[in-house]
Amino acid sequence: MKSILKLFSEHGTLIQPDALKYISSKKDPDEFASFLIKNLKEYPLILTVENIKHVEESTKVKEIPKLDDDLLDKKKLQNKILSEIFNSNALIEEVIDEDEYDDPDKEDELKLNNGDKEKKTPHAIEISAAKGWKPLSNEYESEIEILKDVTGKSTCEGTTQDFVKLFRDRYTVLQKIIRSQRREMTNVIPINRIKKNLSDVQLIGIVKNVKTTVNGHKLIEIEDETGTATLMALKNNNEVIQLANEVIVDEIIGMVGKISKKGDLIIVQNIVFPDIKIQHEKNKAEHPVCVAFLSDIHIGSNMFMDNEWNAFLKWINGNLGNSRQKGVASKIKYLILPGDLVDGIGIYPNQEEELSISNIYKQYEVLSKHLEHIPEHITMVLQPGNHDAVRPAEPQPAFEKEIQDLFTGREFIFVGNPCYLSLHGVEILSYHGQSLLDFSTNIQNLNYNEPTEVMKVMLKKRHLSPAYGGYTPLAPEHYDYMIIDKVPDIFVTGHVHIANIDNYRGVTLINASSWQAQTSYQKMLNFIPESAKLPIINLQTGNATTMDFNEKIT
Repeated sequence: MKSILKLFSEHGTLIQPDALKYISSKKDPDEFASFLIKNLKEYPLILTVENIKHVEESTKVKEIPKLDDDLLDKKKLQNKILSEIFNSNALIEEVIDEDEYDDPDKEDELKLNNGDKEKKTPHAIEISAAKGWKPLSNEYESEIEILKDVTGKSTCEGTTQDFVKLFRDRYTVLQKIIRSQRREMTNVIPINRIKKNLSDVQLIGIVKNVKTTVNGHKLIEIEDETGTATLMALKNNNEVIQLANEVIVDEIIGMVGKISKKGDLIIVQNIVFPDIKIQHEKNKAEHPVCVAFLSDIHIGSNMFMDNEWNAFLKWINGNLGNSRQKGVASKIKYLILPGDLVDGIGIYPNQEEELSISNIYKQYEVLSKHLEHIPEHITMVLQPGNHDAVRPAEPQPAFEKEIQDLFTGREFIFVGNPCYLSLHGVEILSYHGQSLLDFSTNIQNLNYNEPTEVMKVMLKKRHLSPAYGGYTPLAPEHYDYMIIDKVPDIFVTGHVHIANIDNYRGVTLINASSWQAQTSYQKMLNFIPESAKLPIINLQTGNATTMDFNEKIT
């Protein structure tokens, strides 16, 4: 089974449990997995039973084993839910807090002329600021500070000692957070001091293994610097088993429990995650300026949404929209681009058939030409993602100088992934979000189609990507840059091409849409990305709004 997971992981594909079970039911699972790899037209983000059956039907494979009725019913229900979610024609603006967020405004859906739909490849446009355009944000100087970023600080060589330092740093930082912020963890002891005569015990450790017993209980093995301990969450304790179902390997957790009569197990009474405080007190800017988020632009893809992008450029220059919409554009002082700025080269098999620009540097050149149309008073923060020309392992450093040199004429700031930064005192955690898929695969009640729900779990665990050896490649830096040690005011991700705004304990959560239309694979799955939507936050008020640059559907 591990060989099958590894085979698909090398191509950036996750496998749903039902699909893995289906492959394993074959006479030679490894050979069948190789057959699928060879015949998939495009490697999906998530491999489903439907994908497999589509390959079998298209290649006329005979004697396909039947799935049991429970699995079929489950998949039908999943497909129905996804269809209801992604086929909705309602174009709405999301609200986090009634006191802080703007009311929905249907006029924020900007209509495009029918003639704008003709050409799909990126092309040069002529855009200038509207006559008499005096943006409000031009009156204020840029105030930006990089708080945490791996760029220029990478020290890992991939040695065993590098891994030791990474996990020690993770344990040290997160166990301090748990002990300092959680009252129920004031009497933590090292694992090697556990004695049979103790009635209650409090431990903090890194999760070494998680599995479910045949009776439905959850076994969790944790370790600290002194030893290991086996915990059991009983299935009849609903609250505890629910917490246990959220535990994943390599994260740091606290535990309150009782030692079993034999002394070989600790019966879990409570699982404690680092989490953030009940209500985070937000920092707010003194000036009425806004930040907007442009994720997953995918310049170079033949599915790049050229017309919607040009509508965005016209709007930000004061040439499109009603008075309210132009007023919002007038306040834009910062653009944050959290990854996948271009479509890249060789990211998945046969990608060249879906590219309008087949040279990686040309893709960045075209992007730089488009960004020249952004007004000069706006500061742009450029961050890499998994499609970009940087190392794939996270944390990713900023773009190399030869790519940075392509961007001139504006204030460009290049940062790594993830990155903490401050805008006028408002602290932002920007992360492209590849691990959204890892979390949604490892935790049953999470779905990558609901990215802000996954982001809440990241904040709860105070870590962006704890599971080493998963689908998100991780570099063993001596300092764990994936820890959420500072609670941000704004937490933004991208990657899954969905527009989401939400709130968790006072932290504004954003998944920043995309500028790539539905791909052939997404169409096969009936998955409709929420593209060409621009999340915007007023740094003075904390209000969030979304500008929709799609043609209005009637």
